[in-house]
Amino acid sequence: MLKRIPGSLRWPVYFLLFISLTANFIASDQPWFVSYKGNYWFPAFSSILYPTRSETISDEQSGNAETIQFDIAVWREMQTDFLIPAPIPWSPNRPDKLNRDYCGPGTEQFTKDASGTIRPATFFEKHHLGTDQLGNDLLSGIIHGISASVKIGFFAALIAALIGISLGAFAGYFGNDRLKIARSTLLFGIPGLVFGVFWAFQVRSFAISDAMAEGFFQFTAAFFWSCLLLIGTMICFIGCSRFLRRIKWFEKALVFPIDHFIQRFTETFIAIPKLLLIFIFAALFRERSIYLVILLIGLTHWTGIARLTRAEMFRTRDLPFVEAGRATGYSWYRLVFKHALPVTMGVLFIEMAFLVAGSILAESSLSYLGIGMPADAVTLGGLLRKGHAQPDAWWMIVFPGACIFLILVWLISLAEWARKAQRI
Repeated sequence: MLKRIPGSLRWPVYFLLFISLTANFIASDQPWFVSYKGNYWFPAFSSILYPTRSETISDEQSGNAETIQFDIAVWREMQTDFLIPAPIPWSPNRPDKLNRDYCGPGTEQFTKDASGTIRPATFFEKHHLGTDQLGNDLLSGIIHGISASVKIGFFAALIAALIGISLGAFAGYFGNDRLKIARSTLLFGIPGLVFGVFWAFQVRSFAISDAMAEGFFQFTAAFFWSCLLLIGTMICFIGCSRFLRRIKWFEKALVFPIDHFIQRFTETFIAIPKLLLIFIFAALFRERSIYLVILLIGLTHWTGIARLTRAEMFRTRDLPFVEAGRATGYSWYRLVFKHALPVTMGVLFIEMAFLVAGSILAESSLSYLGIGMPADAVTLGGLLRKGHAQPDAWWMIVFPGACIFLILVWLISLAEWARKAQRI
């Protein structure tokens, strides 16, 4: 599929995938390989599985023991036998005290060698895009920021797509006239929904609030348990309704306008600004987390793909092969997810590119405002926030802003190309 994309749009795909997967190896103050007092290590690679790895070395002559913890060791100031540094020998959150206070690109920079001598930095030791106030390398921050933005944008778009495609598929396939529910099911289902919501979320509100204070994963487990309670309550109530179907009046099916309810729910989400919703949801959590930002963006950016899926499903549900499957007796979920929905996936993939771009922009906006993201997280929006604190440090604004601009332009161009190719 990638071979069909023009080279000017295909190579950025490879670049972003490469940066996302190898950011910890490209920009790291931990070397790729080091030989120290007869020991051989690969700190940059071993720290992926064991970040706080430490090794103890004993001197045979003096008997003294030396403990080296890989993530805090300053390798460039150690008297190593041989060392292969990373291409960019700086980590984003490891400041360089000798080049702090917004050291700009192209200015004179210094470093300390293994003997403790402060000397001018060589080309490979310099901060080529400058530093921030604490001395953090900007180029390393941009590489890790691109990796974080791409991952957050992709997974947030995936959550939004799952929600939007599911709601849009149900609304488009059933519409307002194809979903028939027995009177007994409605009679028990509506009280079951009300009781289930009350029991799962109102009664357990204190447990959910405590889980919010403990952390994101605790809240996820508590929320998932509440959803299971809601579903279980609904199943029990609907199961009890089967006893009333022996009476003819309760057995009669009524048309349920599911499209109307889903459309009103979608329009309510569209009417409220997304950032305002994110502010409200983020205020409920005390702990900041990247996973929280992914969830917040995914829960607030599904409306566009839901409306597109609904429109495509309205067009697809009356095609001959769907009608033939319905006449054969196929179940509705088989018709929707195995036959009708795959036909619309070409158009939905185009919308996914716009959705990823919108998710990356939302993440940059949240990071710039300092909402949801941990204080030590390195993102492009967070780098822009640091640049805003010191307008004279133009490199703190120009380079992260240019990266966000180029990523968004590429994603929008890719979506436009896919849209034109779909029409052909």
